[in-house]
Amino acid sequence: MGKKKNLQVICFGAINLDLIFEINEEVASRLNIRSGYEYFKDVEELDRILDILQNEGTLKHKEGGGSAANTAVALSRLGIKAGFIGKGGNDRESDFLLDSLEGVDKRGIRRDGRSGMALSLLIKGERSIIVFPNANDTIRIEDIDRDYAESCDIIHLTSFAGDSSFNAQKSLVSSLSSKIKVSFDPGIFYSKRGIEALTPILMRTEIFFPEKKEIEMLTNKPWKEGAKRILNLGPKVIACTMGEEGSHIFTQNEDFHIDAPRVTVVDTTGAGDVYAAGFLSSYLNGRSLKESAINATNLASRSVTGFGRENYPEKLERV
Repeated sequence: MGKKKNLQVICFGAINLDLIFEINEEVASRLNIRSGYEYFKDVEELDRILDILQNEGTLKHKEGGGSAANTAVALSRLGIKAGFIGKGGNDRESDFLLDSLEGVDKRGIRRDGRSGMALSLLIKGERSIIVFPNANDTIRIEDIDRDYAESCDIIHLTSFAGDSSFNAQKSLVSSLSSKIKVSFDPGIFYSKRGIEALTPILMRTEIFFPEKKEIEMLTNKPWKEGAKRILNLGPKVIACTMGEEGSHIFTQNEDFHIDAPRVTVVDTTGAGDVYAAGFLSSYLNGRSLKESAINATNLASRSVTGFGRENYPEKLERV
């Protein structure tokens, strides 16, 4: 008799402390930061940069973050039984991060070293991010409880910066029971690795959640043409997010567009994570692909009207 599944979705990815600072162009120049870019920094630079930001910037928001963590929280708020696989630090920041995973099963989390951190910098309304992966990038396949990973219907993968955790994801996916579906949000970091590097995961993926620019980066083709190439690698559904333009769904038999409602944008951080949660929650509840995409697009659009998780779905909300 098979093991009883007690979770619907387990998210496997990074968990970070998100700090949002507003800074001027002079501070950005000192930090060698350009608007609209994402940067990776070593932990040795963290305290120096934080000191500059705390003294010369304005802290606008502090919250738990990381793509997988955001998706897990949004899923939980939508009534989905969600779990998490990842690694936090042995520090006070990790205590805060674990508390921020409201309603999420935390049995898959290990703790070691210093917690990951993402500094979002607002420069004249444009956003840049400095990421310090820290403990996130030290995950090995040996750190993962296989029984826990098998206790769900869907494993949702998001990106890491380093090779160790990426290889752990590939190893886990290759050994999962065929009954467990995989959803995958590559983010910009995995998209930069190229399509060949991601193929072992794509071959096992049911639902793929790239941004429009990530499809083009992966395939070196216009996004619609690139999406059709990716479908041939394994995904059954591609849910392409397009910011204020909405989203576009591709399968082997159809493709269609969902427009996004017009909203006042405050912070786009995590919008794609809310989209994935909205889509997966509807999918698990037996809704059609179009209904799932509409739900996801509406939830993601509302999420950008506040900082961080301020305007994530309310408890057990349905759209």
